[in-house]
Amino acid sequence: MVKAINDSAAVNAITATQTPALVRMYKGKFPHEAADFQVLHRVMLMTPETIHVNSFMYEPILDMSDDHLRRLLGDVIATFPTTR
Repeated sequence: MVKAINDSAAVNAITATQTPALVRMYKGKFPHEAADFQVLHRVMLMTPETIHVNSFMYEPILDMSDDHLRRLLGDVIATFPTTR
């Protein structure tokens, strides 16, 4: 998203809740990319609620099967290629 937004001043000005702020910027710049928004919505819904930090061991704890996370990663890579 940062590469597609292509506005380093705006991105660097984000001080909290980076992902929602980036999604808002992306939606503002690309308002007709409905397929992109669906993937971004899944990322925002799935990752914060299901990946936690174990405060005792500093490791992520996943509350979902790795298949769901792999599928989401594949969709993100397909939707947002690094060449964009």
